[in-house]
Amino acid sequence: MDKAFEIQKKARDNVKTLHTYLTDLQNWEIEMKRKEAALNGDLEQELPPVRSKVKRERPVQVKQKPEKKIVASDYQAWEKFDAEKACEEVDMADIGPVSLDSKKSNKIKTEKLKEEAQYEKERGNSFVKQEKWDEAIACYNRAIELVQDDAIYYANRGLCYLKKDSLHQAESDCTEAIRLDPTYVKAFQRRASAREKLGSLRAASHDLSEVIRLEPHNMLARQQLECIKNRMGTKGSKSKSSPTTPPGETKTAPEKKSKIVELPDSKTELSPLEKWRDGVHENITVIKPVKKPPHLRSKRALKHITIQEIPLGRAIDKSNDTNNNKSTNVTLAADIQEKMVFNVNEKHKESMVVPTNSVQFMSEWKYLKGNDRARGDYLSIIPPDLLPSIFENALESDVLSTVLRTIHNNVDRFPHSVAAYLKNICRVKRFSALAMFLSAIDKELINNMLKHCRDVENLSESEITDLMNKYEL
Repeated sequence: MDKAFEIQKKARDNVKTLHTYLTDLQNWEIEMKRKEAALNGDLEQELPPVRSKVKRERPVQVKQKPEKKIVASDYQAWEKFDAEKACEEVDMADIGPVSLDSKKSNKIKTEKLKEEAQYEKERGNSFVKQEKWDEAIACYNRAIELVQDDAIYYANRGLCYLKKDSLHQAESDCTEAIRLDPTYVKAFQRRASAREKLGSLRAASHDLSEVIRLEPHNMLARQQLECIKNRMGTKGSKSKSSPTTPPGETKTAPEKKSKIVELPDSKTELSPLEKWRDGVHENITVIKPVKKPPHLRSKRALKHITIQEIPLGRAIDKSNDTNNNKSTNVTLAADIQEKMVFNVNEKHKESMVVPTNSVQFMSEWKYLKGNDRARGDYLSIIPPDLLPSIFENALESDVLSTVLRTIHNNVDRFPHSVAAYLKNICRVKRFSALAMFLSAIDKELINNMLKHCRDVENLSESEITDLMNKYEL
């Protein structure tokens, strides 16, 4: 592939050199003819007419007197001197065939640089098809060094950084591409993907809105924007707290509000700390942490606190009372937390959308990290036969492990479709290579799921043997 590009480049260079040589030769011929005609014309004017006795009067040539130079001490003349006009005359005198030749040479040099940069870009594109990101980045770097005002080179390099998870560099390259070409749709899409992975959901939604404005029929951008808006809504409902404005002031509400999950009678209940303090019949001061920056902290030794010993019987009585209060408060807090998590999960499950590609799947999958129940809900809305088209070549070994673990831990979500998930995961591209890197824990989970398929889903022994061979058990 590289040899073909080199042969094409050499052929183009040879043609360009020959064309330049012929153009220079033609220009030289025209210049010689012009000079010859000028010399012949001057001689005809100077020679007397042939066989003519009539004396022709020559036109009187008025000799132009050279302009007098201004003396340095003549201040009045210097006040009338027009410096700008003199500079223009000097510039006009400099313009000639030499300057035209320099312009042509600069133009040829610029075209050569563009051709070399285009050659590097084509090499980088071939490396991108082979998923060799570092080699592609090196080619795009050389192209940018040759031509620095082409948005395509920056956007392609940003794609390589995005594939390598160098998100800040990808965002920077896409921003530079948008600065050079504000209508470059691919640069907006790639910057939106980088910002979404960085957690800048609002900025990513702005980029996708700009993509939809430039291309109203871009369905992929619409689906990604809808997914981001759903995530922004769920995050707003989790992070929203009770208002702290004083009773006399009113607060203007925005146009769109995310719904807040409210618990019945949660405002009237006292916090665990207040209940604990009410159960103790002594004056207790709660010590709160003081937040100070390092340069304002004191370097003096801390104050020594005297420790008072308490008789054993008294301590046991108090400890029993406090333990009872603590246990009730802990159970109350656990119940409240469990209710909140359940309500939030149910709310988020309603806003889940079936992904159409690996980018949408990974953004939602990473967002649900640490919440195995929510991941199980997310997998349950995806039909198993869509998994090969969603992942294509983008399935990684760590993602495969988490998906298998989620299916194993949430068998109750899809008790009769575990086999369908296992079969369709085998149909994903590059699965045979990923199966080689399954850990012992992953294989144990797969064995448990195959046992479930045999006992509950009544899967035949031949199908189970086939799955065991594919997963290399």
